[in-house]
Amino acid sequence: MFKSLHPALKVTLYCIAFTGIYLLAYFIKAPVYNEYEKLPHAIIGVLVALLLTWLFLKADGKTFKQIGLFWEGSQTLLRFVRGVLIGILLMGAMTLAVIFFSCFRIVLNPGSTIPGFLWASLSLLPLAFMEEFAFRAYPLETLKAKSGIRITIFLTAFLFGAYHLANGWTLQDSFLGAGVWGIIFGLAALWSGGIALPTGLHYAVNLTTSAFTVSTGSYQLFLLKSADGQSLENYQGSQLEVLLPAVCLLLTGLAAMEWYRRKKA
Repeated sequence: MFKSLHPALKVTLYCIAFTGIYLLAYFIKAPVYNEYEKLPHAIIGVLVALLLTWLFLKADGKTFKQIGLFWEGSQTLLRFVRGVLIGILLMGAMTLAVIFFSCFRIVLNPGSTIPGFLWASLSLLPLAFMEEFAFRAYPLETLKAKSGIRITIFLTAFLFGAYHLANGWTLQDSFLGAGVWGIIFGLAALWSGGIALPTGLHYAVNLTTSAFTVSTGSYQLFLLKSADGQSLENYQGSQLEVLLPAVCLLLTGLAAMEWYRRKKA
């Protein structure tokens, strides 16, 4: 009976199950109040995604290798590194655009070091892997054979945005932020044939964002200040400053998707 379900329904059920179980595990776990709080959440999420993927694959009569979840040695590492470099370029450009339009100044954080920053942000890697495992492995491979590239990318991006909304993000951040990135991550997964590239891309996007702060005494590498050098801790910015780069990323993602779709036709 499960095999006869429409792929879109299977994927939607999978993503709802992942979101529900992950959030339940998130809230019943004993809280950890430091910069490493997200690490146990990421580990829990990876385990939930692994279990659900195994159950859904078993019901489909498929294996992990059939949906691209297997280790290819140096090729996997190379794709991950390539994704990191692309992510730094993309998110770096978006971050600098927001800073430019906001007339901020960037100064080095005197209390931070690169090793300290990378160590404190260690949880970003398993978090990126968790979300790519959950939203770009079984969902993409289940959809793409029968639903086409557009529906595959749009549905998984929408479910990715809905997952962030369930995690307490705002509507705009969930769909114009995470949802737009979901288009980019989904396209990267389809183009590369696995989740190594989008995991590197996802990790780099989060890492680049985490490098900036407005609070002194933090582990981030850079401090943002107003044009006159004053603190931005009470700054109330305009939505337009964030909206414009997000729209540009959306248009870029849609153009890239159409190019890829015509190439594969």
